[in-house]
Order: sequence, then C-alpha cells, then structure tokens
Amino acid sequence: MSQRVMAESRPLKRSFFSRELFTQWGILAVILVVWELIGRKVGTFFMAGPSAVFKAAGELIASGELQSALGDSLLGLATGLTAAAIAGITIGYLMGWFPSVARILNPYVSAFYVLPIQAMIPVIIIWLGIGNAPRILCVFLFSLFEIIINTYTGVKNVEPTYVEVGRSFGANQTQLFSKVVAPHALPFIFAGLRIGCSRAVKGMVVAELMFAVTGLGGLIATYSAYYRTDCVFVVVLLLTLLGVVLNNAVLSLEKRVAPWQRSPQGGMIG
Repeated sequence: MSQRVMAESRPLKRSFFSRELFTQWGILAVILVVWELIGRKVGTFFMAGPSAVFKAAGELIASGELQSALGDSLLGLATGLTAAAIAGITIGYLMGWFPSVARILNPYVSAFYVLPIQAMIPVIIIWLGIGNAPRILCVFLFSLFEIIINTYTGVKNVEPTYVEVGRSFGANQTQLFSKVVAPHALPFIFAGLRIGCSRAVKGMVVAELMFAVTGLGGLIATYSAYYRTDCVFVVVLLLTLLGVVLNNAVLSLEKRVAPWQRSPQGGMIG
C-alpha cells in the first residue's frame, strides 16, 4: 500500500517542480521584456536594456577589462572571507562554549557589529593605502561579526540534555565539543557563512568604490563617470551572479558536511 502511495506521489512531485521552474523562468522573461521596453523608451543614458547590456558585456570581455577587474576583486574577496570565516567560527565557538569568554567579548562584538564600517573606509585607506590590504580588511570586517554571532548562537542553542547524556557516557570536553556541540551548531554556522558571503561582496564593492582604482567597484565608478549605464549594469549583474554562486557553494558544502540537515535549496544570503 505504502509503495503504491509513493509511486503515485512521484509524478505529482515532478509536476510541481516543473511548474515551479516554469514559473521562475516566466517571471524572468517578464522582467527582461519590461526592462528592455523601458530601456528603449528612456534611452541607454538613463537605463540600458538587456540587449544593450549584453552588447556592453561583449565589449568588456573582448577588451579584457571585465576579467582583469574580476580577478582583482576575487583575490581580495577570497582572502578576506576566508580569514573572516576562520576567525568568526573560532571566536563564536569559544564564546558559546566558555561563558567567561562570552562575558569578556560580548561588549566588543556588539559594539563592532553596529559600527558603520563604511565610515571607517577613509581611515582604513589612510592606514593601509589603496592596495589589496584595505580591500581585504574591509571584506573581513563586513563579514566577520555575522559569522561570530551565528556561531555563538548555534553553540548556545545546543540542548543541555545532549551534553548531559554525553557526560554520563564518560565523554571528555574534547569529545563533547566535537561529537555533540559542533554538529548541532552547524546549521547556524552555515547560515552565518551565507550572510557573511553576502556582506563580504558588499564590503568589497564599497571599498573598491572608495578606491575607484581597480576591481569591479572601480569599473562601476569609472563607467558611472562616463554615464555608461550599460557597462555599469554588466558589473552589477556580475556581482549579483557572484553572490548567488557563493550562496549555492555554501549550501552545497552544508549538504556534504551536514547531510542530515534539510536546508532550503534557495534562500536569501543577506
């Protein structure tokens, strides 16, 4: 009986997902058509349509500008985000596992979390110049505290019963940490990483807009000065795609590391 019910439910599931996919592509088609019509009506000076953006993308790729800027941005993004992930997870775990560490660091984490990092960028440039170092630091600061707070929350939300059961079976601190606390905190950590990735991309662009020298933010600043909205939209769409790729990469990693967690396929990244 159960097998027949499962067999009958499979076509419905496939049909549902096909309708969902069709709806998604339909919405995208409507957006592109409306965007193209508005772009042709107001002109590329105010808003370039998809056809103009596609043509500008070809020009930027042919000249090598887009690839060069993307490479510069990815270097700073990868370095800053990796450092933020390592530091954020470590600090979050320590705060969640040791109450004394949480009491010491909580005021500082709260203060830096609400600090407007954008306002500090001119000071960072004065300190570090306009090379890769300030860009890496901006990415690091933009994403660090989201990861710390989510990791800390995950460790604190571990059921005390699980810890007590582990202790009753003779588990030491290291075993409790690795076998009980860490697995239960993983959903929060990956949520923090997804938000951190989004924040990192924003931090990268904000820093590069301030530098206006290299990277994708530099391209935006340059072509905005020339009122090339088609080229600006190329970079903006590339940044959006970069954020989506990072989000999906974290989701894929979560499936491998924590396959027992049922995470949504999509989801906002912050």
